[in-house]
Amino acid sequence: MSSIEQAPRLVDYKGSLDQTPLLSLLQSMQAQRATGTLQVRSGGEAFSLFFLFGHLFHAYGNGSQGEEAVFEPLAWRQGDYTFDPKSKLPTEETITAPTADILAEAKRRGVPGADNGPVAAIRSPSQPTAAPPAAAAAAPQVSERALVSQPPQAAPQVVAEEGPPPTELYPLPVGKLVYESLKTAFVDFPKLLRSLSQDRLTGYLRLTGQASRGMILFYQGSLIESFYDGGAVVSTGRTAFSLFKNDVDRGEGSMDVIELTAEVVTAIYQLLTAPTILQGLLARFVDVRALLQYLQEEKIHGSLLVRAPEEMGIILLRDGQLLGAFTRGQPQLMQDPEIVTRLCADSKTRIEVKAVADLEEPASVSLEEMLAMTPSVPATVYRPAPPQPSTAPAATMAPAARAQPHPPAPAATAPVSAEPDIDWPSLMSQLNQMADSALQSRSKKVKEMLSSTEHSVDALDRTIDRISQTSIMFVDPARLTNLANEMRQLLEEQR
Repeated sequence: MSSIEQAPRLVDYKGSLDQTPLLSLLQSMQAQRATGTLQVRSGGEAFSLFFLFGHLFHAYGNGSQGEEAVFEPLAWRQGDYTFDPKSKLPTEETITAPTADILAEAKRRGVPGADNGPVAAIRSPSQPTAAPPAAAAAAPQVSERALVSQPPQAAPQVVAEEGPPPTELYPLPVGKLVYESLKTAFVDFPKLLRSLSQDRLTGYLRLTGQASRGMILFYQGSLIESFYDGGAVVSTGRTAFSLFKNDVDRGEGSMDVIELTAEVVTAIYQLLTAPTILQGLLARFVDVRALLQYLQEEKIHGSLLVRAPEEMGIILLRDGQLLGAFTRGQPQLMQDPEIVTRLCADSKTRIEVKAVADLEEPASVSLEEMLAMTPSVPATVYRPAPPQPSTAPAATMAPAARAQPHPPAPAATAPVSAEPDIDWPSLMSQLNQMADSALQSRSKKVKEMLSSTEHSVDALDRTIDRISQTSIMFVDPARLTNLANEMRQLLEEQR
């Protein structure tokens, strides 16, 4: 797993923005599906951001609100933050766009801190006067990552070599298709991962959604890295694994399992993590075959990327030798680089080269540890479930009510005698209050379902069943299930 995390966990719910900028905090909130209030302060200015299950729905500060109140603190590199998971959330909803879209808009506007590049640059200053603070700041990182054998002055160089996390999830080659188009709604994700590990998969698990893509890379059954592209930035490591798993838990997208050779998997890992040594070369000024010959002579471990306006091709190299070539449109690995080099005929095509100095077997991480750190979304329980005895009468009374139509006379009189005993305005008012209490600003859909319900026990029973099965954006399904159970218990008390 990459040693650089884009979205670290919120330790003690407070920290400094120079160590954890707002970009990382936003990604962390989304990955952990956090609920609460995040306050960021710098100098005399302060902004408050409000989250519900990882969704940023309201922000204000310094005379602005909504997305504008996110852009300004994104650029802060000094200050502090606090996160209160128990704060009372406001009813205002000034932000409806996903976090990825907000970051993309900030990046389009050129807001500093909207991507990971500026952060990396600030953390590795080149001025001689800044060297002592950099060494001091790096000391905790060295101890946390157990790199105790390195002298303090070497620590900044280690960070610089790794570079910032990737900002693009490249197309990947296709090998042997083990599983195809697995619907996430029907997949036991932990069981699938354990099965792939036991089968000693060398390849990757790919997630394809409407607005996101993800990949979990395996090497001989061990998980070595995770990547997740949400549209604005590419996350890696634990953050990517959490985002990937959250999509699966919500039943979003489909998955494929691809098996590849160990050499190709290592090359993919390098493609996604290695530094760029040549970038932005216009193909019309480059003899691409001569460049490949040079990379072969230098015995490069890495990849050559060719970006045409409508296509992208990649050549994977090991010891300078061709491992395979493929394009986004033709992902099958080919042993002839022509499939990629022909893209250079377009005058707007650009070339870049990524490489590592030494070829090392990717380090693995514990699959069980990753699963333990990211529990399944439906497993979250927000309210205690009602006691079992209270639901038993509902199970026994329902068949009795349905059995009434057999004798004609009781069927006609039973509902008439039962309904007047229920104070429907009072009952519906209580149910609406329960919806507001449980869902807060997200209760509108449930209240509309209640308002359209006929004033009869059977009709209300059906509505409560629908509430337990409905889907509301940014509301955990377990929360709706618990709300329906509480409503059903209240209805039983009124019978």
